[in-house]
Amino acid sequence: MAHLVYIDETGSVGKGANKQKLLTLVAVLVHEDQVQPLAEKFRQVARKHLGGVPEEFELHGNEIWNRTGPWSSLSYAELIAVYEDAISVLDDLDVGVSCASIHKERLHSRYGGDADENAYLLALQFLLEKIDSGYRGNKILIADEQKEHQLRAIKMVADLQDWGGGQVPGTKLKTVIDSIHFVSSHASPGVQLADLVAYALQRHWNSWDSHPDAKAAIGRITDVINQHMRTWREPWPAD
Repeated sequence: MAHLVYIDETGSVGKGANKQKLLTLVAVLVHEDQVQPLAEKFRQVARKHLGGVPEEFELHGNEIWNRTGPWSSLSYAELIAVYEDAISVLDDLDVGVSCASIHKERLHSRYGGDADENAYLLALQFLLEKIDSGYRGNKILIADEQKEHQLRAIKMVADLQDWGGGQVPGTKLKTVIDSIHFVSSHASPGVQLADLVAYALQRHWNSWDSHPDAKAAIGRITDVINQHMRTWREPWPAD
C-alpha cells in the first residue's frame, strides 16, 4: 500500500521571515485509503466551527491562529479548539510526520551566500532521504506550489531516483515511485495538514506565544505532532 506524502514549507519567505532561523519542510504521510477520510474530517471541522463548509474553504495555520479569513468572528478559545480538532487527524488516521530544516544563517555563512537560493532544495533532499529509509512501502510526492523551485525540484527528484544525485552527495531513492507533483493547497487537504503541522512547529520553536493559554495550546498541539514524528534530521549545516 502506498503513502501519499504531502509537503509544505515554513520559514523561508514572507512577513517575519527574517525572524525565523530555520527553513523547514514538513511532510505528512497518509495511507492511500485514508486520503478521502482526511478530506471529510476537515469538512467536519468546518461544519462544527463555522456551521458549514464555505466556498473555497481550506485550513491555513496562520489564518486560524491569527483570527483571519473565515475565522475572524471566533474567539481565541474557539480558534484553539479549531486547531486542535484539525491536528487530531494525525491520531485518527495514523498519519506519519517527518521534517528537515536548513539553518539559514549558518548556510549563508558556510557558503558566503552562494547557496542561499538552494535552501529549499537542500531541505527537500534531506526530507526525502529520511522518508525513503524511514517508512516502508511506495510513496507519491505532492507538494504545495513552489513557482520558484518547481522545475529544479522535479529534476532533483529524478536524479535522486536515478543515481542519488542531489544538492549535496546523497542516496538513491528506492520507494518514491513518481515525480514530485505540485498542487494548490486549496485542492489538497493533505497539503493543508502539512501546513498546519509546519506552522505549529514554527510557532513552538520560535516561542512566539506569550499568553499562557496560547503557550499551553501550542504545547499540546506540538506534543501530538511529535508523537507522529517518525523520522527526524537535525538542522543543517551543523553549528
